[in-house]
Amino acid sequence: MAINTAKRPEFLEKMMAGSPRHEPEVEETQDALKEVRLAIPTPMLDVVFRNGKVRSFSYAYLAEVEFEPGDTLTLKFTSGPTVVAEGRGLKQYRQSVRLHRLNELREETESELALDRDGISQVERILITEGDEG
Repeated sequence: MAINTAKRPEFLEKMMAGSPRHEPEVEETQDALKEVRLAIPTPMLDVVFRNGKVRSFSYAYLAEVEFEPGDTLTLKFTSGPTVVAEGRGLKQYRQSVRLHRLNELREETESELALDRDGISQVERILITEGDEG
């Protein structure tokens, strides 16, 4: 294999030397836009326990959603954890999670569970197992 030792044309060297310079006003505007640009949100699911503890999981690592009538919803993440929610009306949550649209999976308080609300999803209990534990 031969090594090319030919010198690049001068105009090519100038082009590759650096980024083009703009007028000061343009550069100031570009810098200002960089500061106000919003971060791209990473979809996450918050799991909220009735004691106030919150744990967030990235939807990017959600590998499997399983729904069992009787109402158990199981979420398996490739990062290790498995989240199991038990309650009533969780079929609606399955669809929302599948589409990465559910923001929060929340355990209901004892007083909320005492209310008999037809057609409303209620999570009675959430269990999280880590990797090999499940």
